[in-house]
Formats: sequence, structure tokens, C-alpha cells
Amino acid sequence: MRAKYLFFLIILIFPISANAQKLSPQARISLITCAPGEELYSVFGHNAVRVKDPAHGIDWVYNYGTFDFDEPGFYVKFVRGKLNYMLSVGYFRNFIYSYQRQNRSVHEQILNLTPEQKQKMFDFLQYNARPENKFYKYDFFFDNCATRVRDVLEKELNNDLTFHTNYKDTLSFRDLLMPYLQEHYWSRFGINLILGAVIDRKATFRETMFLPDYLELAAADASIKINGKTIPLVKHTQTLFTQTDNDTTTAFLIRPATLWWILFALALVLFYFEQKKGTHYKIFDFVFFFVIGLLGVILFLVWFATDHTAVAENWNLIWALPTHFFMAFLLFMKNKPTFFKYYFLISGALAVLVLLFWWIIPQVLDYAIVPLLLIIGLRAYRIWSTV
Repeated sequence: MRAKYLFFLIILIFPISANAQKLSPQARISLITCAPGEELYSVFGHNAVRVKDPAHGIDWVYNYGTFDFDEPGFYVKFVRGKLNYMLSVGYFRNFIYSYQRQNRSVHEQILNLTPEQKQKMFDFLQYNARPENKFYKYDFFFDNCATRVRDVLEKELNNDLTFHTNYKDTLSFRDLLMPYLQEHYWSRFGINLILGAVIDRKATFRETMFLPDYLELAAADASIKINGKTIPLVKHTQTLFTQTDNDTTTAFLIRPATLWWILFALALVLFYFEQKKGTHYKIFDFVFFFVIGLLGVILFLVWFATDHTAVAENWNLIWALPTHFFMAFLLFMKNKPTFFKYYFLISGALAVLVLLFWWIIPQVLDYAIVPLLLIIGLRAYRIWSTV
């Protein structure tokens, strides 16, 4: 993945003077929308702004979705939500070539703008591309490649721009993400685990534009006032590249839900033989609760030790208790502490309560965790009954 990012950056970024430049009457400004890709970082698509002026040999793309691998502490900042993204400027021919290589469709919406409006947007983009201005703190939902383009349109076109919609604020942020993850079973499972209840509130129409497709749709229905007359914002739409079909479906047997149900079946078989032979397979419980506890530690840390806004209020911590990580080691102690038995009684009860009160928990949980909850309840009961 790193190689892909580096290739993407190398072919796009080049030194463009931020000095003021007068666009010609033939200049045009377009909204570029790129289809989702196969990798998780690209699965929700991408937006950019294209400025083309044949009279001056300009055909540039302004891209708010890039970052610098050489930034000190890159990985730590990325994990903690402190990584700076930046506006980069590149030649359009390189931009379109990179998306052709990734087999991702590219649409262009040429905007209906006066020469003054084009110049104003161009001047702002040039100013924003300066080294002292180009960096910003990325937020997936509220400050990304799509919302930055939306903000440029709103700021520079001001009251002349109107977004029209029949949207009734009925979808949550999580609802908006799910259609993009239908065939990405592991990505959907991971996203539903790590993103907290804060993304289950309804998104406003303006907030839906954090997704590139929604920004494209909003622009298609928007209008602009020019010389007192209201006309469509988009003058012309064209497809610059059409992707070929790819089979990205995950095989049924390696989908999360399938694997967890197989694991639950194994837990039932172990429980049967334990009851029959009067034994306890501690290795299974150690590995299972160690992994669940490690997951809990990760969920806890990303909530309380990072700046990621979307991971807060995560109700998965009810069953993925971080303490499982430590309690797993006590399974091999000969003389276990008194609280050990009751700890697993309570943790098993919590897993059962999640199943019983699934519909009233203020967070949409992934159905793939159901077999995990059943395993927690079953194995917690077994541990409690044998101590």
C-alpha cells in the first residue's frame, strides 16, 4: 500500500508558482469525482478540482487528499489522528493516468462560472497551495478531500451558490458508509467495531457531502446566480474514464460472520466434551479471551488516547472488555483470586445482555459479533462453573 501512495504522490506533486496569474476567457473549472477503489483508503471515492486554461497551458488538479510519508513521526501521528493532510497540485494527465491504473472511473462536472468567479476560485486555490497554507488536520467525516472542495465552492461563490435537495436527514453517518462496504466484509466488520455511537446520529444534507459521490450529486442539483439569473451550477458532465468490472467478493468461508459461527460451533463441541469428560480446555479460553481483550484495549486507546472524533462512545467495549487481556493469564494460575470466578460471571452476563437489549443500545452493532457474544457467554459460564 505504501508503494501505491508513493507512486500517487510522485506523479501528482510538482512545484507550481503560487503567484497571481490572470486566467483567460477560455479557462474552465471542474469538479472531479473518482469512483471507489478496492483498497480501504480508496473505498469511498475521491474529489478534486481541475483548472484548465489552454491559453496559458494550464491543466492542473488541486487535490486535498494527499500526505507526506516523510513527515516526522508519520505512523504515530496517523494512528493518533494528528496527521496533517495537504493540498497538492499536479498535472491532470498524471492524475487521470493514476486512476486508470487503479481502474477507477473518473467523472468531470464543468462549472457554470463567470470569469470573475473562476479567477476568484483559482486565486484561492493558488493561495491555499502555498507551503504555509496547504496543510490541514484531516477528519474523515468533517474535514476531508470532499468537504474541502465543498467549502471552497461555498466560500468563493458565497450567496450566489445554492444547493437544492429533498434530503430529509434520515440517514446516519454509518448508514451512508454501508453501501460502499457491501462486498468488503472485513472492512465493514472492522469499521463497525472501531467507530463509536457518535456516527449513528443523523447527518444533515451538508454533512453528507463528506462522501465524494454525494458532493457530485449535490453539485448536479445546485444552482448559481449570474447577472441576476439563476442557472445550474454544472454546465456539462462527462465521463473521463470508465472502469472495467472487478470481482471483489470475499469468499463465503473467509467472511467474518462465517468464521465466527464456525468458531462458535467449535466452542459448542469443546463444551460437550468438557461436560462429558469433566475437563477444561484452558488453551481455547486463553487464546479467545486474550484476543477479545486485545481488541478491547485497542478500542479503549483509540477512544481516549487519539484525536479521532468518530471512535468515541463505543459500546462494543461492553463485551470486548480490555480486562480480558489480563484475566486470560490467570486461567493458568493454580490458586486463582476470589474475584476471578465472579469476573467471568459478570462478563458472561454482559455479553448476554448485549444480545437481549440489542435494539436499545444507542449504537448500531455488527451482526457478525453475535457468535462472539455467544462464545463469551458459553465460555464464561464454563470458567465460572469450574473454578
